[in-house]
Amino acid sequence: MAKYSYYLMAGPYGGEHTIGTIPEKVAKYWLDQGADAFGEYMLDTNHDKINDSGAIPKKFQLPIWQRVNNISQISSVVFCNSNSLTVIDVTNLSEKILYEEGREIAKITLTDGKIGDSDVGAGKLQNLRNEYVVYGASNDTGFCKFELLETNKPFDETKLKFDLTSWNNFKLLAGVKYCEDSVGIEGMEILTKQSMECWIDTKKDRHQSSTI
Repeated sequence: MAKYSYYLMAGPYGGEHTIGTIPEKVAKYWLDQGADAFGEYMLDTNHDKINDSGAIPKKFQLPIWQRVNNISQISSVVFCNSNSLTVIDVTNLSEKILYEEGREIAKITLTDGKIGDSDVGAGKLQNLRNEYVVYGASNDTGFCKFELLETNKPFDETKLKFDLTSWNNFKLLAGVKYCEDSVGIEGMEILTKQSMECWIDTKKDRHQSSTI
């Protein structure tokens, strides 16, 4: 039975991030509509009503941005020096205890931590044919929660590693390992919604030889 228990939280900047693909003919239709047309369509809160209205030809209709996610979808924080991982000691507290009732024992700037897997999911954007890549994101503030970490010895920062995944030109925290064991990510708890974005990546050629 483990002697020590900890909650891990990362934040505050992150949100939901998606990567998906759409057919080339659909991408070209939307690119021809003007610079802002695609983003306005994908982010509209009445997205389904727009599709149902017939204003968009059916062959060029798409689901709302969160569902264009056949490459990846993750709700997590950005890997940058403005974000940190907080370690909360909840040893000897009830299993249902809230993290606020624990004791903070460490606060680690993400970029100061050790990197485990630096590109989780690498290769999924290689050699796409007749498809364009679509990026979507909700840029929020809050914190990313992880499963309870249980250990037989007191927490040791040197045994912690961050797994990362790419989203456009950014890295996101994809997971945490402690003593090489994965600590499951439970997603973001949003405190403040900031902005949303969605666009078609027009640099199609870069995906012929690059990885995410």
